[in-house]
Amino acid sequence: MSAPGSIRHATRWSGFEIGIRYALQFGVTVVLAHLIDPAAYGIVAMVLVFTALGNVFVDSGTGLALIQRQRTTDDEETSAFFINVAISLVACAALIAGAPFIAAFYGRPEVSRLCLVLAVVFPLNALAVVPDALLTQQLRFQTRSRVEVASSLISGGIAIVLAAMGFGPWALVYQAIASIGSRAAMLYIVSGWRPRGHYRREAARSIVGFGGYMLVAGLIDTAYNRLQAVLIGRLFSARDLGFYSLAQNTQQAPTSFAAALLNRLGLPLLSSVNGDIAEVRRLLRTALRMSLFAFAPMMVILAIYATPVVRLVYGERWLPAGPLLAILTLGAIPWPAHVLSLVVLNALGQPRLVLRVEVVKKAIAVALLLASAPWGLPAMAWSTVITSLVSYLLNAYVVGKRIGYDALSQLHDLLPTTLATAGAALTAWGCIAWLPSSLWSLGAGAALAGATHLIIGWALGHPAIDGFLQLVLPRSR
Repeated sequence: MSAPGSIRHATRWSGFEIGIRYALQFGVTVVLAHLIDPAAYGIVAMVLVFTALGNVFVDSGTGLALIQRQRTTDDEETSAFFINVAISLVACAALIAGAPFIAAFYGRPEVSRLCLVLAVVFPLNALAVVPDALLTQQLRFQTRSRVEVASSLISGGIAIVLAAMGFGPWALVYQAIASIGSRAAMLYIVSGWRPRGHYRREAARSIVGFGGYMLVAGLIDTAYNRLQAVLIGRLFSARDLGFYSLAQNTQQAPTSFAAALLNRLGLPLLSSVNGDIAEVRRLLRTALRMSLFAFAPMMVILAIYATPVVRLVYGERWLPAGPLLAILTLGAIPWPAHVLSLVVLNALGQPRLVLRVEVVKKAIAVALLLASAPWGLPAMAWSTVITSLVSYLLNAYVVGKRIGYDALSQLHDLLPTTLATAGAALTAWGCIAWLPSSLWSLGAGAALAGATHLIIGWALGHPAIDGFLQLVLPRSR
C-alpha cells in the first residue's frame, strides 16, 4: 500500500473506531443518566480526580516516547513496561493509603470505599501502555478498533445492568474497572507483544528522558482539568458536581474524539518526516484547516442547542447542566489547534518546550479558575473559555517560531471556516427561535445548520471539502 493510501486507510479506521467508541460511550452515558441520580455522578467524579492523575503517572510518557521513536528495540519496550508496572503499584498503594484523607477532604465517608476499589485501575492500565503504543506506532488501527469497541460494549453493558439493579455510584465504578481491564487484556493478546527483552538502565533513561517531560506536562494538564471537580466538590454539593460533570463529559465527547484522532495519526505521521520543517508546516496547515472546518460548527451548534439537548437526551432533572454545557462547548472550539500544536512540538522532539508552554498556560488557567470559583459554576465555566483562547494564541506563537506558521497566518487560513461557522450559527439560532422544541426540530435545525456550513464552505472553495472527499471516496485507478 502506498504512503498516501496507508494514511487514508489509517484515517478511515481511526475515525471509525474512535467514532464508534465515543458513540457507544455517549449512548451508555445517556442511559445511565436516566438510571442514576446526579449526586451519584458527583460522588464518583470526586474519586476520578485522583485516578486520572494516577493514570498519567502510570503512562509516564513512555507511550508517546515509543511512538515518537518509530522504531524501538525489545529492551526499550521491556524497560518501558517495567517502568509502567512499577509506577502503577506505587500509584495503587498511594490511593489506598490516601483514601481516608480524600474522604475527609470532601466530607463524604463513602468516597473512601470507592477509592479502595478504583485503585485496581492503575496496574490494569499499566499492562496496556506498551501494546497500545506499538499498535499506534505501526498504524495497526484496525486491530485497535476491535479492542476499543469491544471494551466499550463490555463496560457499558455491565454499568447499565448494575445501575438498573440499583447499584448507584458503584455502577460507574465497575464500568471504569471493566473498561480498563478488558481493554488491557485484549490489547495484550491481539498485539502479540510480550516483554521479550531485558530491563536496561540506558534504555530506561533514554525513554524517561523524553517521556519525563511529557509526564510532567500531562500531570499539569490533568491536574488543571480535575481541579474544577475538586473545587466544586469542596465548595458546592455533590449534585452540583454531578451537573457540571455531565456537562463536561458531554462537551468532552467530541473534543476527546478529535484529540484521539489527531494524536493517533499526527504524531506517527509528523515524526516520520524526520524534521523536514517545510513538510511539517504543510501537514499542520492541512490538518488545521480540515479539523476545524469539521469541528467548529459542531461545537457552535451544540452550544446553541445545549439546553434542549440536555432536556431531550438526559431528562428534566439534568436541566441545570444545559447552560454549563453551552459555555464549556464554546471554550472547546479551538481544541484541534491546541492538540495539533503539541503534536508538532512532540514530533520535532521538543518535549521540554511542551512542558514550558504547559506551565505558562496552566498557571494562567488556575489563576482564572480560582478567581472565578466564588462566583459560581457559570463563572468557572467562563474561565475555561478565556483559558482556551489564551492557550491557542500561546500555542500558535510557539509553533510559529519553530516552523514559520504564526497565529496571523493560521487565522488567515481559518477565515473561511469562521465565515462558514458563523452562517451555521445564524441558521441554528433561527431554527431554535422558530421551530418547536422537540427531538425532530432539534435534528432538523442541526442538519440545516450543518448544510449551511457546507454550502458556504463550498462557495468559498474551502480545501477541507476536497480533503474529506478524498478520504471518504475510493481512489480512482
